[in-house]
Amino acid sequence: LRITLFDLPDVCTVSSRIVARNAMADRIRVIPGDFTKDALPTGADLVTLIRIAHDHPDQDVLTLLKAIHDALPAGGTLLLAEPMAHEGDQQSPGDAYFHFYLLAMGSGRLRTPHELSELMRHAGFCLTETVPTQIPLHTQILVGRKSQCLP
Repeated sequence: LRITLFDLPDVCTVSSRIVARNAMADRIRVIPGDFTKDALPTGADLVTLIRIAHDHPDQDVLTLLKAIHDALPAGGTLLLAEPMAHEGDQQSPGDAYFHFYLLAMGSGRLRTPHELSELMRHAGFCLTETVPTQIPLHTQILVGRKSQCLP
């Protein structure tokens, strides 16, 4: 198993120290960058995007998802773990918490699994599925695959 961590430079500074301290530099590559400005690394079979989309507007999320799609090989997978709004009239304590959090942060929005699946589809992902989690209050998981989409 080989890992590439692509994150903001300050995060990568700390991560690089942890990787070196644990003698894992042969398995973990740390690449500083900003997905809104820099190209994503290529060569991964799986990309995980954890608690990122809800902090950004739709267009930035779509741009990121397209970049991930382009960076993945055919058959590659995106695992998206996000706090998500409930569908329709369903409400949860998490919805109120994350709406307030995003209001305080001044950007982003809580999206439903359907809304995120649609963004993934527009980015080119097919075969999007929801994966059950033990703590859906904190995150829900969507998986999308890069493959030949049928009309």
